[in-house]
Amino acid sequence: SLAVTAPNAKIIDVAFSNDIAVSPKKNIILLAALLIGLLIPFIIIYVRDLFDTKIHSRKDIERQLKAPILGDIPAEKSKEQFIMTGDLRSSSAEAFRLLRTNINFMLATTSSHNLGKTIFLTSTISGEGKTFIAINLASTLALSGKKVLLMGMDLRAPKLTQYLGIGDKKGITHYITDSSIHESDLVFRLQDLKNLDIISSGAIPPNPAELMMNPRVKQLFESVKKTYDYIIVDTAPVNLVTDTLLLNTYADMFIYVIRANYLDKRLLVVPETLYKEKRLYNMAILLNDTDHQKGYGYGYGYGYGYGYGYGYGNDKENKKWWQTFFSAAEKFSDKLKKR
Repeated sequence: SLAVTAPNAKIIDVAFSNDIAVSPKKNIILLAALLIGLLIPFIIIYVRDLFDTKIHSRKDIERQLKAPILGDIPAEKSKEQFIMTGDLRSSSAEAFRLLRTNINFMLATTSSHNLGKTIFLTSTISGEGKTFIAINLASTLALSGKKVLLMGMDLRAPKLTQYLGIGDKKGITHYITDSSIHESDLVFRLQDLKNLDIISSGAIPPNPAELMMNPRVKQLFESVKKTYDYIIVDTAPVNLVTDTLLLNTYADMFIYVIRANYLDKRLLVVPETLYKEKRLYNMAILLNDTDHQKGYGYGYGYGYGYGYGYGYGNDKENKKWWQTFFSAAEKFSDKLKKR
């Protein structure tokens, strides 16, 4: 019991600590987090772009269509149909003024100075806002002192009187089917605008296409062109029915309305074909309901734009930091696609 037992271990070298941790490696983790943080937004944008088939901006249109683009109409939050009787300094009101200027430029060399100019509005499918555009374009032209007639020629799904908040009236259908009716019997006027007359589509007929081929239609346009400076005609969507194509010979210009965030990109083949085959006379594209907060819309490509010191664009909200980041990432992604 008194024997001394020798230790089983002995110190060879004195232990010392390292200032740099072996694990976890912070620098590698931070670098990986940075790369993942940069990669995830691009993956989200790519996947969203892969599954998103809607048209958002004029870039989506310009990639496929060669038709001229008249401009953009911003999304309107209010339910008011008459933009030009409200805040005349809003971005929407200014957009319609720019539209008026571009239309006059396009019509300067294509129509007779002695007769009124007929401007037809159509779209690919219903719900793209052509009636809304027709109403406000007509009122914008009327505010410039011109005598304007707004006609509802969509005989299948008329929306003009509904948008104006008035009851059914005698209209185009009655004029075509009853030779005793004169166009002056159909005209009515709203109190807000002195220079704007309106003719509604009338009752929905069982044979709209056949009515469009009636000689009375030609007689109607020949008559109103002698009376008015501008005739704005709201017609049926071209992808659904043939009615609008039958009216092509009476047009000085066709405005083809495309609604942003609504129309499928795959349907751009419809206006592309119509433009290539020249089935709509003097056709130009108008992008409706653009969303500025997502970076879509203005820029105009012709030197136009808001927030340039004249009070326009005062209803524009500041973008959040994450909206700015995603917008910049999208632009960078577009540049990579072009390469």
